[in-house]
Amino acid sequence: MTLNSAALIENQHDLSKLIGNLEKSAHVAVDTESNSFYAYFNRICLIQVSTEHQDYIIDPFSAGDIEAFGKILANPDIEKIFHAAPNDIAGLKRDFKFTVHNIFDTSVAAKMLGYKQLGLAPILLEHFGISLNKKWQRYDWGRRPLRNEQIEYARFDTHFLIPLRHRLVEELKEKEILEAAREAFEKLCAQQITEKQFRPGDFLHIYGAQSLDAIGKRILKALYLFREKEARRRDRAPFRILTNETLLRLALQRPRSLQDFTKIKGIPRIYATSRIAVHLLELIRRNEEQEDEVVVN
Repeated sequence: MTLNSAALIENQHDLSKLIGNLEKSAHVAVDTESNSFYAYFNRICLIQVSTEHQDYIIDPFSAGDIEAFGKILANPDIEKIFHAAPNDIAGLKRDFKFTVHNIFDTSVAAKMLGYKQLGLAPILLEHFGISLNKKWQRYDWGRRPLRNEQIEYARFDTHFLIPLRHRLVEELKEKEILEAAREAFEKLCAQQITEKQFRPGDFLHIYGAQSLDAIGKRILKALYLFREKEARRRDRAPFRILTNETLLRLALQRPRSLQDFTKIKGIPRIYATSRIAVHLLELIRRNEEQEDEVVVN
């Protein structure tokens, strides 16, 4: 398979040229990559775009104002093809205030057609005999600079979406459910953004929390609140501060010394040489010594 190099869009000049090409296209495939696996305040870090003839990667960190791309998304005369659109649309609304009209969701179409596996990889394998490389699936897309290998990986999330869309349309027509599919797509465009909410009482949903005694639950809640505050402060995904399993071990084992603390499985090495360890030991001690109280949500 011979491909043109994916075009990396990093400035306003290249973005303007891209927009000119997209305005002439009947179909535009779109996908996004975010840093949600790494950051607390996740945001879109890449926007992949494909036409019938070319793949593009928009770097929103360096391309400048991408409002013109938002106009492409909102244009009802251009069909935008996504695979599993809700997260992408929500991110585009959240980060750029974009609205999206006239979409085709290949995942929704596949589900309506009775496909057993709805992930993009198995569908592309079935239709095109292509196996997607998953090497960069959990990569932190907020990191720069981007490597050529990463750009080539990202392009394949949209490269086949337009020909896949054409095949699925024929299948939908054969089953006489194309209009029903379009109604489902339209509902996706109207979805509202749900703000990320933190509920202190959710510490009780951690596996094993319900088996703790009253003191253990009190300690676990305090640790859970600490992790949330620290995750927000450092803009890191909470589990990258401390995993649920580590929080539970701390609540169960209740270390009293720095030596005991550092032996807890899952404690990051950096904690052993930082003030955080002392702070957490004090937090555990303080909650252990409190008079018993009922822990509620």
